[in-house]
Amino acid sequence: MPVHSLGISQIIAYGLMFYVFALLKTPLAVNAGVEESQILAALTGCLLMQAMVAPAVGGLVDRLGALWVMARGFFLGAMGMCLLPLVHSFTWIVFCMIPIGIAFAMTTYEIAFGAAVQMNEPRARRNISYITFYGGVASSITWISVAPLLAGFGLVLTCVVIASILLTMGLWALRLDRSIDFRARRKKDEVMPFRWSAMSRGEKIALITLASSSAFEYLVFAGTTLLWINWFSQQFGAETGVLLASLYGPFQVVGRLIEMKFGHRFDARYTGVIAFAMIPLSVFLAQSAELHHVIIAMMMFGMGHGILTVSFGYVTNMYFRAEVYGRAKGWITTPRALGNAIGPSVGGMLFLMGSGIYFKAMILFSGIAGLVFLFLLLVKPGNIISEDEA
Repeated sequence: MPVHSLGISQIIAYGLMFYVFALLKTPLAVNAGVEESQILAALTGCLLMQAMVAPAVGGLVDRLGALWVMARGFFLGAMGMCLLPLVHSFTWIVFCMIPIGIAFAMTTYEIAFGAAVQMNEPRARRNISYITFYGGVASSITWISVAPLLAGFGLVLTCVVIASILLTMGLWALRLDRSIDFRARRKKDEVMPFRWSAMSRGEKIALITLASSSAFEYLVFAGTTLLWINWFSQQFGAETGVLLASLYGPFQVVGRLIEMKFGHRFDARYTGVIAFAMIPLSVFLAQSAELHHVIIAMMMFGMGHGILTVSFGYVTNMYFRAEVYGRAKGWITTPRALGNAIGPSVGGMLFLMGSGIYFKAMILFSGIAGLVFLFLLLVKPGNIISEDEA
């Protein structure tokens, strides 16, 4: 199980096709002669593309294997990032965001989790925890490494470097895909059917619940992540603002370490509920003018999201077996990606209306997400597999 390589792939995928736009939005806006809000709108379109293709990508995961999908996704992302700064036009930026959005759907957690489930379903929860352990530092590593590169060498060279890293990851995934015999790589007519009419009542409820709760949660995540720097810079200055915004990344790792060490002893739904309770509380504390309160808030925000990433990945497997996991995750990803897509625009709009309105909305959305997820406790899982079966 290449769990560490899959984990590193998530630093690259999330870092260089999502978090990086917190830094690139300003030079891209200058390059195209538009406002930063328009770049965030283009990013929203990119994430909407992810939502549109997620079910089809899930089908490819079940039919051809997760690494086959991941390799092609990294190649597509490299192409989009390389072309992004070459023309001084907003229309061109929107055009380049199309392959980046499709690539994002083909390379991030859902696909890496699919690989973990396909390769060793009994140990899927533990392997998913390891994969998310690496992804937890994606934002911090990206912002800390790309910021000096952008300042020293400019937009074009920065995008070329990003594209080169994505291309390298695509070659890695292609090589690994060819070296591993996935049992999910089968002929189309041999793929297990996945239809709404054939699902049990519990599977239908789980699908709707996971899709709905993740949609609200990722709206909050995207609506805050790209604006933490703005908010904390206003409160404490630009340099401190970047450090505070980067703080939640390492604490995502802490949350995933806790999940790796202790999570397997408990039902993943219970750990998810606890993690959900941490999000609105952390957003509330982030409004404080006291530095130590904000530090605690970002610690909680990071740990909560760190555990939730594992919960969403593994709870899906508690209701849907490996043969249909990709398609189930694909349909769950569509509303989640919609929330992720509109998050930057909704967050930016609310932020312009006033910080009070912004924070109240984020707390409300995160509370709704937690309440919906809580409903899963009433639905008995139908796919519990012991690690002894590995």
